[in-house]
Amino acid sequence: MLESFEAIMAPLGAETFLRDYLGQRPLHLEGPADKWREVMSWPILNRLLGQASIWSAASMPLVLDKEPVPVNAYAAPAAGRDGGQVMRPDPAKVQGFLERGATLVANDIEQLTPELRAFAGAMEQSLGGKVQGNLYLSSKRKQGFRVHFDTHDVFAVHAMGEKTWFVFEGRADAPIAHAQFEGLSAAHHEAAKGALWREVRLKPGDLLYLPRGQYHYALADDGPCAHIAFGVTYPIGLDVMSYLFERIVAEPLARRNLPQGDEAALADRLAGLADRIGEVLREPQTRQAMTAFIANFRYPRAEYDLPGLIEAAGERWRLKAAGVRLIEQGGRAALAKPGTREAVEIPSAVKAQVAWILGRPGFARAELAAAFPADPPAKLDKLLADLSRMALVQPD
Repeated sequence: MLESFEAIMAPLGAETFLRDYLGQRPLHLEGPADKWREVMSWPILNRLLGQASIWSAASMPLVLDKEPVPVNAYAAPAAGRDGGQVMRPDPAKVQGFLERGATLVANDIEQLTPELRAFAGAMEQSLGGKVQGNLYLSSKRKQGFRVHFDTHDVFAVHAMGEKTWFVFEGRADAPIAHAQFEGLSAAHHEAAKGALWREVRLKPGDLLYLPRGQYHYALADDGPCAHIAFGVTYPIGLDVMSYLFERIVAEPLARRNLPQGDEAALADRLAGLADRIGEVLREPQTRQAMTAFIANFRYPRAEYDLPGLIEAAGERWRLKAAGVRLIEQGGRAALAKPGTREAVEIPSAVKAQVAWILGRPGFARAELAAAFPADPPAKLDKLLADLSRMALVQPD
């Protein structure tokens, strides 16, 4: 299973990608044909699409000849899982449009299988952004979408069939999901796309990376093909503005009515607000809050471990080796024994968990799981077993 970004970016490697490509330029990364088989295949896709009750017209749109297929043409009202009605795609009608060459988009699939969840989680861990995955199924050399850019970085993981991407040199400057960018006309995109950078033919096992704003479109072969576009969004300056709004609400000056009919008074008020906003932005509290926001900027990806989770909920552990310290040097972490020069290196992936354990004399297995909700139960079980073999902790 591809559980590391290093494996995803092989053979290039994560370090090279982060240094030379991320946010800078497109990348076509070729891989073996079976590289993504655990993440997506025809059997996996058939199984997911066959779960009719999880889909709606919003999560499964169709596009034909560059235009959205009207919802009423392939979906009908049905009871939603959360109450109320949804427009539920009719499998027979959907397949009829697919036979005509329509593009099917299966939105938000990155949580639907353990493999997809692990893949997205590995990306988030290394990229520091939120990862969301949409699958695109196309055929018959039909162009589903006109030339456009996306408001997020795109990692197109090509799983089945073949598709040609046309990537242009033009790139919008840091676009976001806002009407200012989403409402641009087709004529604007045509004028802004620039010269063709490269015509890229994607085959199973390939990956195409496009920085946000990079103009492109894709064209399927005659036969069916499918890829997953993993979109990555990162913390941006506007997120600071959202935090600032909540902070500034507490300021009486920000809540008072603006002066009317007095330009000088209005100018003074705006200057006063600017001064106070500047003070808030410079406060250590603001920096600490934004540091925490950036560190936690990802989607929750918890897994259930039943019945083991319930059985282990009351399990308690205590620190056995007193005085052991966690030390870090050159990006590496190790456990140092008191009064000696001995140190045992530990993986960076469990550094935070080990620090948490060393910070308390005892803890419940459930407390550890609550402190690190993104960690699969198997990872925490292995950590406890490893620390027990090292005589650092023991069951209480």
